[in-house]
Amino acid sequence: MKSSKPRPKRLRFAFTREMLQVWKHALQPFLLFELVYKLLTIVVFVPVLSILFNKILDWGNLNALANFDLLRFVFSRYGLISIVVMAPIAFLLIYTEFAVLIYIAYYGTLGKTARVRAVLQQVLIRLPRVWRFGTFGTILYLLLLFPLLDVGFGASLLPGIQIPNFITGELLKTTSGAVLLTAVGIIILILNLISIYALPILVLERSNRFWPAMKKSARLFWRSKWSLIKVMIEWGLLIVIAGFLIVAVIVGGVLLIAYESLNEGWTGFLLSTLVSIGLYGISLLFTPLFISFVTCLYRRYSNPQDIDPSLRKLDRQASLRGPRSRLFIQRNKSKLVSFLLVVVVAVAWGITTVWNTLGELPDEFVIMAHRGDIRSGVENTMDAFEGAIRAEADLIELDLLQTKDGKLAVIHDTNLKRLAGRNVNVYDLTLEELTKIPLRENGFEGYVSSFEGVLQAMQGRIRLNVELKTHGFEDEHYVETFVDTVRKLHAEQDIIVQSLDYDIVQRVKELAPELEVGYVIFATLAPKLQSFQADFFVIEETFVNAGRIASAKLAGRPLYVWTVNSTDAVQHFYTLGVDGIITDIASDARQVINELMDPIIKTDF
Repeated sequence: MKSSKPRPKRLRFAFTREMLQVWKHALQPFLLFELVYKLLTIVVFVPVLSILFNKILDWGNLNALANFDLLRFVFSRYGLISIVVMAPIAFLLIYTEFAVLIYIAYYGTLGKTARVRAVLQQVLIRLPRVWRFGTFGTILYLLLLFPLLDVGFGASLLPGIQIPNFITGELLKTTSGAVLLTAVGIIILILNLISIYALPILVLERSNRFWPAMKKSARLFWRSKWSLIKVMIEWGLLIVIAGFLIVAVIVGGVLLIAYESLNEGWTGFLLSTLVSIGLYGISLLFTPLFISFVTCLYRRYSNPQDIDPSLRKLDRQASLRGPRSRLFIQRNKSKLVSFLLVVVVAVAWGITTVWNTLGELPDEFVIMAHRGDIRSGVENTMDAFEGAIRAEADLIELDLLQTKDGKLAVIHDTNLKRLAGRNVNVYDLTLEELTKIPLRENGFEGYVSSFEGVLQAMQGRIRLNVELKTHGFEDEHYVETFVDTVRKLHAEQDIIVQSLDYDIVQRVKELAPELEVGYVIFATLAPKLQSFQADFFVIEETFVNAGRIASAKLAGRPLYVWTVNSTDAVQHFYTLGVDGIITDIASDARQVINELMDPIIKTDF
């Protein structure tokens, strides 16, 4: 008797095949609903919420708030009114979208096609039940916990919440900060994993309370953990394959542009638009794909008896029964509507994306070396400043803090622990004491310099962008001391000034009208920058958009972006039309800008 040899195990992509069967029935309703809902979000939901929010700001005369003043708004009565009014509306809109997608995916797992209108009606009928118990937990999950995951997909109204890069960048400069950031990321990931089935439980079962649903979700997660891992491996391979194909298509498109010399004119614009349309079409599928994935696993590991039986009356087959003699258009009306919506919305989105990423290119693009060139020395030290000159930066951005004896020191951190390993504050040391403490960073060693010493050393060689920082222990003559130092060295034309503190911006301009003074903004509620009185603006990259750039240009004021630390981001902000950047990679940025501003595009084959 022949012994049969075991066949080698192969990756069968079983779950992917299961998902394809689900999408065979769910693709059309997914696309139809997502297109309509995204369109409503852009045209109706966001404008209405914006009007409500701006009305509340008008009542409190709070239209020009930025930076730390936002905390004052959050804890004011107007901030509380905003939360009470807008959070429930946002929650209902997000919950509705996810619930409809879950219903569609659930029917797909049954081999049926859901009727979008009937599903939406069912969701709206059940909405009052959501408010009875445990609403607060669901609100936290949909408006905070899931968006913080920021994985590239989510609700149309709130795709994700991103921690600003200037915060993560500063945290990553220290071991404790990196550990803290990693720990926060792990906690967010774990909480999202254990609550991954909470929404299907709330939507498909008779449960109305989030916390019991989350506990049940945690149990289901533990039972399905190996399936999750297998699916992640399976989809990881598929993503690699898809990524390779996408890169191949993009490279082919770039070569086509170069070969046909289509980098100028409408043909290049059309090709860019087509690429954007394609990317948008793919992005439409991300959230439904995630919902399908979760719903499939939920149905596999949950008890079928827990699902509300009233939900089994929404399939589309009944509506399709009828005379076969109907016209083709009548029988395929929903498919045609879906197709037309895909085309219209995708084309509009593609054109909008291209226009929003191609602003009016600046004649001059300013590159500021953030705290000098940190590849050449410790930040804010002479070696870093000399490196910035060699990197061909236009300006050096540096920081000032006041010492115990009222002098001005060039240093960013209030505490010396990160750079010197000593738990001592700048305001507890005199300038002489501070300048004797060695600083170490990235293998370099340096010393703190006085502002006057730096100004003298750099005068006539490179301009300085001086940021007046505060630690809360400045004396009342802080700004006067700065202005007196600048005038003493006749350096009014050698510097520009900026600050996060709007009062300091106004005070400097009052004392020294001849100085160019800018406002640094890391967060703001103001849609237009004209609300602030400043000679220029420095905006954290997360908050830079076409609207704010346009408002700065209308006001005739330069807009700079901080901190831009990748060559792709340098190119992005240049094409977006900003006036300059503050960066840690001044040399790389200079090379990118030189290539972009070169009128001759070389194509050698």
